[in-house]
Amino acid sequence: MDDRSEDEAVSGSLVLLVNDQEWTSRSIESILQPRGHAVVRAFTGRQASELAGKLRPDVILVGFQLSDMRGAEVVKRLRTRSSIGSTTPMLILTTSKLTRSARLETLEAGAWDVLRHPVDSEEFVTRLGNFIRVKQSADRLRDDGLADPETGFYNAQGLLRRVREISADARRLERAVACVALGGDLSRDEDLRAGTDLTQDELELIEALRMVTRESDAVGRLSTGEFVVVAPGADEAGALRLIDRMKRSLDDAGRDETRRAAVEHLRQRLRGGYYATSVVSPADPEELLLRATQALRSAQSEESEGTFTVRAYEA
Repeated sequence: MDDRSEDEAVSGSLVLLVNDQEWTSRSIESILQPRGHAVVRAFTGRQASELAGKLRPDVILVGFQLSDMRGAEVVKRLRTRSSIGSTTPMLILTTSKLTRSARLETLEAGAWDVLRHPVDSEEFVTRLGNFIRVKQSADRLRDDGLADPETGFYNAQGLLRRVREISADARRLERAVACVALGGDLSRDEDLRAGTDLTQDELELIEALRMVTRESDAVGRLSTGEFVVVAPGADEAGALRLIDRMKRSLDDAGRDETRRAAVEHLRQRLRGGYYATSVVSPADPEELLLRATQALRSAQSEESEGTFTVRAYEA
């Protein structure tokens, strides 16, 4: 898709606006509609759920507090809908400054951002366009069979294709690439979430990955139930920083009493391995993935129950 057709696709996107404040809604419509966006309004969380399933919107804007439920609860519920999943941008709109805990609550529920209204119209449209492009890219991956339908991450085929692109760029730009593999005994059938093949451990890990990875990172879910992050421009120190962010994300999630037991269970079983290339010694894509997963196997073979063990690849 060329730049012009991509811009046209973004400007012609469908926005679901969930808000019961008339002034705020009219203000958002006045910004989006002249730029070619179609805006459909819902006034309650229940209406949002009904419309989201029928319309498959490109982006969803949700008021912080609705008449029937909090915006964070709307986001959390919509994330479970197969038509929305993890790849549809959802943003919370608020007219007042949120506390840190309230902001964290919305982000943990699955919101991509929190915007305070009134918004800067140009910044708002630009931000929305960036989010919509990410969503449309994920849709194309799914349509091409390169995305894992449960998580929205790359599947094995899509990951390998993306890693080949990253490796080619790394050689051309002379920069490092790091690969982190994560897994463990996360496939307990009794813990499957209804309607998916994901366990509670995997759900917590997926949430942490979404929190700590960059847009430039390639995140994949392998058929073995393991997860891989390929980070362009990151060396060994960068791989370790990613792992440290993962640990801190789990620590933060564990402070939530409703998630504490699940996070602790994941932490006891989770293992990691990593491998990083250097500028002077770039690795082939297959080698990058193989060595990171071999490092993961090394971590899994150790008797270290109760800790999130991570090992580097050793030749």
